[in-house]
Amino acid sequence: MSKDETQKKPGSFAAFLASTRPKTDLELHDELTKLVAAIEETGKGGTITLTLEFKPIDDAVSALKVNDKITVKRPEKNRQGSITYVDRDHTLSRRDPSSMPLFDDDDIRNAPAHDPATGEIKELNE
Repeated sequence: MSKDETQKKPGSFAAFLASTRPKTDLELHDELTKLVAAIEETGKGGTITLTLEFKPIDDAVSALKVNDKITVKRPEKNRQGSITYVDRDHTLSRRDPSSMPLFDDDDIRNAPAHDPATGEIKELNE
């Protein structure tokens, strides 16, 4: 093998990917950035999977067609549940049918922001 042939070959997988599938290399970097942001936001892990498919173009297998597929599994946020009550008609309601309501729905919707841990009102709308 001559010195010129050796210099033409990529020296690493990253170099191969950047030279053969340059858009994939850039897309992987973008997906990595998004994945890291999601991990920081949720505190949970995720994965990026790159699948490369190689198919011969001719019977002599003198050339290969390279296809890629990027699969990203981002962590999901925990969604907090809501408490609902079942009334006599078997429908769900925000109000407990066995107790008297403290507020009307309009009062709750117009309530100022509050600290959910203490119930303390952060701002008073006047």
